Parts: sequence; structure tokens; C-alpha cells
Amino acid sequence: MRTLFVVAGEVSGDLLAAPLIEVLLRRDPELQVVGIGGARMAAAGCRVLQDSTTWGAIGYVDPILHLRAYLRRLRAVVTAIRRAHPALLLLVDFPAFNLRVAERLRGHIPAVYYFPPLVSVRRGDRAALVAALGMRLLATLRREEEAYRRAGADVVFIGHPIVDLAVPRRSAAQIRDAFGIPPGVPVVGLLPGSREQEIRQHLRVMLAAAARVKARRADVRFLVPVAAPPLRPAVEGALRGSPVPAQAVDSSQEVMTVSTVLVTATGTATLEAALLGVPMVAVYRLPWPGMVIARRLVSVRFAALPNLLADREIVPELLQERMTPDAIAAEVLGLLDDPARREAMRADLRGVAAGLGPSGALERAADEVMRALAVALPQRSGAG
Repeated sequence: MRTLFVVAGEVSGDLLAAPLIEVLLRRDPELQVVGIGGARMAAAGCRVLQDSTTWGAIGYVDPILHLRAYLRRLRAVVTAIRRAHPALLLLVDFPAFNLRVAERLRGHIPAVYYFPPLVSVRRGDRAALVAALGMRLLATLRREEEAYRRAGADVVFIGHPIVDLAVPRRSAAQIRDAFGIPPGVPVVGLLPGSREQEIRQHLRVMLAAAARVKARRADVRFLVPVAAPPLRPAVEGALRGSPVPAQAVDSSQEVMTVSTVLVTATGTATLEAALLGVPMVAVYRLPWPGMVIARRLVSVRFAALPNLLADREIVPELLQERMTPDAIAAEVLGLLDDPARREAMRADLRGVAAGLGPSGALERAADEVMRALAVALPQRSGAG
């Protein structure tokens, strides 16, 4: 029996890995999938050895402050992989951790990296360092594939799976009815991020901005998605102290589907919103030391992915000291009060979405994993 070992960290990794696992198990029901991840991976058919959805860190300083826990987890995961004797290792996002896993297992277990580290946005030779690890890289953005190819990596562009995944299961009318929001009432979605640290950094500022919006537009409703059950206490704690009522719900996609405007942390959520055509304001705040380091490493002008891909500001960005309640409220009110501006932003976002590649990225990713398994299995069997 073939074994695939998957390592995904944080809520985002669990979300990305789960649909690929489902496709792989449809292709080969006898495939044994074990790994490190979360509840979505488990529901997809993976035997999850340890929940990693709360392992996230933001910036460059936080991991150093928690170095002992990081090293302990790293040793435990590498040991678990060695004990499982998998035919193939599938790494999913989570670069600060997964690159160390790849370094320790290089030459012992073949690996495929799904959502490899972003390199086109950074200064330095990170692409070459990743290429030297000898993994098959499944790039989801064309600019990433090009950067890795220039560095000599074994890389293929598969397109972005969010093209297939950003399809709401319920209509906007059904979602509004479930959330108790009448037709025509404007909705502002507040998406602080999928890490506890991001919720602490962002949500209270977003809620303070919501109070300013509410003072001008009493009809507006506010929704806050809970990215994963372990994050609910952090979200609900912020909402209890909120100056304005906001409703916590379970699905970020459903929040996007019914929102007139989003306030969202930069990241993959901005791409999903682009595909759904939802006008947005992108925000992010790092602790000051981390931002100093980030500014030295990052080589691009934009943080929000739609802006990065378009190489111009489609979505307003409020980063660091510019992320204030007054600034967020001004941008949100500007969009709420100007339907023509919202429509223009939707048109620009559709243009970005068109550049994410054709549908079928999950199937193409599964093709690559199955090919790697077919090649790896005789080698592993012979070695054993």
C-alpha cells in the first residue's frame, strides 16, 4: 500500500490541502494519506497525526520568540515522517516550517511542494535555495513559476485552485436568509486573517472602523467569519468588546458572497474575493520589528495579491501605521456611497481573476502527485 505524508500548517494549509487529498483519494482509494494538518484534511480522508492549525506565526520576529516550541514541533514531525516510511512527502504552503522539513529529509524521501514559498516578491536568492532542495514545485502563480525556473528549479505551473474552489454552494439570497439579513441591506465583511495573531492585530481596529461606518450608515450589517473552530474564542472575545454589533459566522466564502464591501487582511482571501468580484479594502499590520525586516526583504510595491498581479493599485491598501479606524472607515464609506466605483473595481478584479489560469488546477496538481508516487514507489520499495 502506498503512503503519502502531507505536512500543512495553519488554517490556510488545511484549507489548501483538503480538496487535493479528496481528488487523490478519488483517483486511488487504496492510497494511505497521513499527515500533519487540521479538521478539513481529516474530513477529506487524511489520518491527521497532529493538529497544526494553530501553529501559525506572523512576521519574522514571532518565530524567534517561540523558537523552542518550533524546534520541538520540527523534530516531532520529521520523526513521524521517518516512522511512516512514506513513498512521497507532500508539503503544502507553511514555508518557514516546511523548508526545514525538506532540508532534513532531502535525499531520503522524494517530495512535492504544493504552494511553494513566494519568491518573486523577495530580494535575495530564496528561489535558488528552494531549487537546491530538489523537490517538484507546483506553482500556482505564473510569476512564481517564472522566478523558480530562472533559478533552475524543477517547477510546473498548475494554475490556482481557487478558480475552482471560489464557487458558493448557496445563493446570496439563501445566505442572507440564513444570516437574517434582509434583501438590499448593505453588508460589510470583516476578515482579519486566519491566525490568532492576525485576529489580535486586526479585528479590534476593524470593529472600531465599523463603528464609524455605522455612525454614518445605520443600515449596514457587519459579518466576521471564523476561519477554524480553535479561532472562535479570539473572534468572540473581540466581538464582546466591540463598539458595534457584528455577527460571527463559519464561512468566509459566504461572507464574501453577501458582502457589499470587504475589509480583509492581505493574502489568499483577496484572490478569492477577486474571483467573486467583491470590492474590498486590504489591510495588514505587523509588529514594528517585523515590518522593518519585511521592508528589507520585499521587492514589490504592493501587499494585496490583486494589486501585485496587476502591478497597480486596484484595491486600497492600508498597511502598518495607515491601518487606522478612520482610514478604513473612509475607504469603506467611499465604496458604499459610490456604486460606480464598486463596479469599476469589480471589472478590474475580474481582469486579475482571468490571469489565475484555467480551471482544473486541482486535477493538474493531482496528476503531478500521482506521477511522483509512481516514480517514487519502486525506489522506496527497493530501499526497504
